Amino acid sequence: MENYHSFECLVVRVRGPQHTMHGGKPSGAWIHADVYLPEKYAVDATATRFNPDGTYTVEVVVAHNWKSLQPFLASGDLEWDVKEQP
Repeated sequence: MENYHSFECLVVRVRGPQHTMHGGKPSGAWIHADVYLPEKYAVDATATRFNPDGTYTVEVVVAHNWKSLQPFLASGDLEWDVKEQP
């Protein structure tokens, strides 16, 4: 069983499409995002979800993040790189 936590983090990529099933059962809409995981969560994180660039793949609930995700979802794109450029 996976543990779920809500937290703020630095997002590097958002990836669609929206999913509405989880474990074969209907669920609220969600997408994937690659984030820099806060250290307090990284110690218990599943190693296989870390990407080669050090980011971690998480599930993002659309309803909780609608304002920030709306431009991405409306675009129909499957991936956006959203990291801040120096």
